[in-house]
Amino acid sequence: MRPAFCVSCPFFSGLKEDNLEAFLQSASVQSYDKHQNLFQQGDAATRFFVIISGWVKIYRQTLNGEEAVIALFTRGDIFGEAAIISDAAYPFAAEAAEDTRVAEIPGSVLREQARGNHDIMARIMFSMSKELRNAQMEKEHLSLMSAPQRVGCLLLQLASGMIGKGGTFSFPYDKSLAAARLGMKPETFSRALGQLKDVGVSVEGPEITIDSFAKLVDFCCDHCSSMPGECLGSRSEACQKSDCRGKCEKAGSGC
Repeated sequence: MRPAFCVSCPFFSGLKEDNLEAFLQSASVQSYDKHQNLFQQGDAATRFFVIISGWVKIYRQTLNGEEAVIALFTRGDIFGEAAIISDAAYPFAAEAAEDTRVAEIPGSVLREQARGNHDIMARIMFSMSKELRNAQMEKEHLSLMSAPQRVGCLLLQLASGMIGKGGTFSFPYDKSLAAARLGMKPETFSRALGQLKDVGVSVEGPEITIDSFAKLVDFCCDHCSSMPGECLGSRSEACQKSDCRGKCEKAGSGC
């Protein structure tokens, strides 16, 4: 039986059997405690990562210790694509945002399999292009959306797997980290979260209740250029009817 992370990770879906077997035989499953670093910016890119459970913060750090959070990844996501290049270094650092388990594949194995199957390189390029697109969308949101709208967009993404007209979920990582990911101060994030009360969002500690997903979509999504199917948080009518939300590609940390 294949490990569960093979099923939940688009990178492995439809991969040739010999390639998949090579990855599984070489993969090492590792556990990281919250705040534990997986690697530092500038370290040799010797491993390629698949998240089995938990959340990983991808960030860069200035000389005086300030952090810029680039992305937050979760189950099924991949990172460390620099390992596809021999003698490359990671352009960012990675830290467990919560207790996390990952499958680590040696870069040498990734490169060897990619030489024999160009589809693997295409998948790596697709992952990198998706991350670039997310960065572009975040820049757009900074220009066009208010702080409450950007926070609402994040909530819709985090609630994307929920069925129904509304519901309650627990924030999966520290809200201060969410603020950093959105380029806000923690107090700005808290204030923006409180302003969403007018569109049916209530907060009780880590618990977030959204009375109406549709109402929150109306508040946020008219100010975003994402096309249907590009952002899981949009909860488009077509996607609702086909019950495909759980099968769609995750929106990740951006629309």
